[in-house]
Amino acid sequence: MFRRTKLSASLWVAFGGALVSTVAVAQQPQLERVEITGSSIRRIEAEGALPVTVIKVEDLAKQGVTTAEQAMQRIAANQSNFGITSGVGGTTGGKAEADLRGLSGPTGTNANKTLVLLNGRRLANHSFDAAAVDLNAIPLAAVERIEVLRDSASTTYGTDAIGGVINFILRRDYKGLELTAERQLPREDGGGDTKRFSATAGWGNLAEDRFNIMGTVDYRKQDTLAAKDRSFAKTGILKGDVVGGTSGTSFPGDVGGFEPSLPGCNPPSSVPAPDGASCRYDFSRDVDAIPENEQFTGLVRGSYAITPEHTASLEYVYSRNKTTVHVAPDPTSHLIPTTSPFYPAGAPVDVIDDINNPGATVPGNVVNWRTAPAGPRTSSDRTVTDRLLFEMKGLLADWDYKAGIGKTKNRSKAFADSGYTNDTLMQQGVFDGIINPFGPQTAAGQAAIDAAQPSATTVIGENKVDFADFSVSRELFSVPAGPVSVAFGVEYRRERSEFENTDITAELPTLGIDPDGDTSGKRNVKAVFGELNIPLIAKKLDMTLSARYDEYSDFGSTMNPKISARYQPIKELLFRGSAATGFRAPTLYEVFQPRSLTFTSDNYDDPVLCPGGVAVPGASAGVVCGQQVLQRLSGPAAIGQPLDTLDPEESRTYTVGFVVEPIQSLTFGVDFWNIEIDNMISTLAEQAIFGDPTKYASRFVRCSQVSAEDRAQIDSCLNRGFDPIAYIDAPTENLGTLKTNGVDLNVSWRSGPTAIGNFGIVLDGTYINRYKYQRERGGEFINANGKYSDNAPVFRWQHVITTNWSLGPWGATLANRFKSNYQDQDPQYDVSSYTVWDGSLAWTGVKNLTLMAGVNNMFDKEPPETVQVTTFQRGYDPRFTDALGRTLMFRMAYKFF
Repeated sequence: MFRRTKLSASLWVAFGGALVSTVAVAQQPQLERVEITGSSIRRIEAEGALPVTVIKVEDLAKQGVTTAEQAMQRIAANQSNFGITSGVGGTTGGKAEADLRGLSGPTGTNANKTLVLLNGRRLANHSFDAAAVDLNAIPLAAVERIEVLRDSASTTYGTDAIGGVINFILRRDYKGLELTAERQLPREDGGGDTKRFSATAGWGNLAEDRFNIMGTVDYRKQDTLAAKDRSFAKTGILKGDVVGGTSGTSFPGDVGGFEPSLPGCNPPSSVPAPDGASCRYDFSRDVDAIPENEQFTGLVRGSYAITPEHTASLEYVYSRNKTTVHVAPDPTSHLIPTTSPFYPAGAPVDVIDDINNPGATVPGNVVNWRTAPAGPRTSSDRTVTDRLLFEMKGLLADWDYKAGIGKTKNRSKAFADSGYTNDTLMQQGVFDGIINPFGPQTAAGQAAIDAAQPSATTVIGENKVDFADFSVSRELFSVPAGPVSVAFGVEYRRERSEFENTDITAELPTLGIDPDGDTSGKRNVKAVFGELNIPLIAKKLDMTLSARYDEYSDFGSTMNPKISARYQPIKELLFRGSAATGFRAPTLYEVFQPRSLTFTSDNYDDPVLCPGGVAVPGASAGVVCGQQVLQRLSGPAAIGQPLDTLDPEESRTYTVGFVVEPIQSLTFGVDFWNIEIDNMISTLAEQAIFGDPTKYASRFVRCSQVSAEDRAQIDSCLNRGFDPIAYIDAPTENLGTLKTNGVDLNVSWRSGPTAIGNFGIVLDGTYINRYKYQRERGGEFINANGKYSDNAPVFRWQHVITTNWSLGPWGATLANRFKSNYQDQDPQYDVSSYTVWDGSLAWTGVKNLTLMAGVNNMFDKEPPETVQVTTFQRGYDPRFTDALGRTLMFRMAYKFF
């Protein structure tokens, strides 16, 4: 059995980053060999060569963290731009993702290069994109700790672990019953309250009773917070830019550019444009800053020690997530004849189709309006993820072995609850003079609008994975420097993905969903991997060699090696480093993504019909100037292209670092990392297409270029005497190369016992030195470091600092989260840095009882202002900031036995 040095004990603290408990160096001569994330070889904790951050969930609870998504926000290396709040207005299934190093890139829409595991094995990726695990599927109440490997792990866990691995480690051999209740209350009115209840029970002890049965349930609900209830989010009109932050489709509507509600429009939602010739709709106030979210997760596991060397376990994990979202009313266009009693006096008259007599025409025009009488569009996403696993592990002929077989599934449904209107029924009501697009409704008009709002399922997605794996490890033999250890393993996965658009989507055009866009795909993945640890200098230098061979049934095979080393010349100093390659095959969704139309997040001028912001003669400025434009998304298979249209991503990663303990109470660690990824898979950003319309001219598809059936579904093509943009084409494709590097910094100080208690301070920080990428193969590199580029910013520096104090039954935590400033989406502006302080106080003066109270965002820090237009929320960026403001939190936990 190896001995744990003072340095290795200190490394355990240092690797814990900003959230690991601050502890004194234990006087513990020996430790059990356990499996550490990043290696298949079982060894003493923290003795490996890879940078691993360990987060204890009980420490997260002290900071009011109630979800896995919130936990990821406490990791400095995470630059995810996709969570529940950023999914408002999109078909995302209410998912949340982690993205170490931000490798999905500013153009990326999915965090598909960070592998999220539960006890070392996969969960099914979210079915609406099959790119990454939905963090809402993690049963956080059953998790003991989170291990974050900030290094490529393609040789151990799979070729797609390019950016690293986040491994949620469940409690084991739990005995007793513990109930926990929690409440979080924002001090500013408007909503956003959070309630949480969890229960964990366990019976039996593997060592004494030869069995253990454990179960956990966790329920959490957060109420809606509307954007209009926060001063920084209630309007999209920023820095005096009325057009850039609003929509040209307003209520009351306009006919042929004639606005009957001018000059007053209809504030606060409808406001005059700067030229006074039209009304603009300030849609931001109708959007949720935080949507209503309800989560339920559960775990049941039974373990039985067949013999002291062999243990069998059966485990079932279940999660259900429901998110309800509100956005602004439908923007739409309809034909209105002059016979309508609501046709405005003085409005221009054209000739339009007579929908009651096909082929005939009548006097009238096109009304552009927003269906405010139907209320905000309300949609919900309901997702269920589960995993059934049978596992055997133990010791056989001096080999540690682990084997598992199971299946995991993610099924998600999107619903149109209200506010989405059946276009055929609405068109009939407008044409018949029943519905008024210009003002208050009659009883008959409101009844017609209410009847045109279906409550129905719109999209169904399902992602299934059947898997089996087997691995063994042992010490082979000894050399003068120590024992040589080896590990081998095999893995098999069968992946299936289905995506169904229901028929009702044909009548809900603002969803942008093609009712005939159903797709499905499947693949098999086989893998074999090996790892060899070789000591070169006793207790000072060792090297680990590993490799993995993967065979995809649709994208061929790949071999990826990795080499890592650790050198400890003296007990107070350790050097470490690694180099590896990676390979990420396109996900099934990237290949089979169905055709869909969705609005751009920003407003644009038609480069042909509105050059310089001025409409050409004959074109309507309300259609071609300062408008959101449709963009078509699709995978190659959905538009008839072969699978090999997409090439796999290939990566090269290396890290080098050191950890030093100058004095026993202080540990300091630095790791430099460098990552390059070729053939990045994503969609070309809308900002790039409109930023260079000459270069990307083929991306602009005009109404004359689409079928009559498609034109009927696109408002901009409705009965126009000119040829506007129908949509821009943004298929999934290989964009080019991403190059990034930076430094991770970890500092830990602990006081040891003093007369006034034990103190500890831990800093976890990440500095990005370089981040540049190509929008196309062979294209110029775009420097995104410290800038908002395409869809998201890249933060140069992020850190989390946690200070802990304990004395007797009392304990306190003070945490600081910081993100550096960056250049805004509009380069003439900067977004200031953002820092939030959280504090809590805990008391355990009664046996088995824990009481905690705290304040998140103690100083009520508002998000910095930004003019970003990528999300539906405006004035701030919901992906990286806290819209709640100062929030009180209360938590009580009691263990009955």
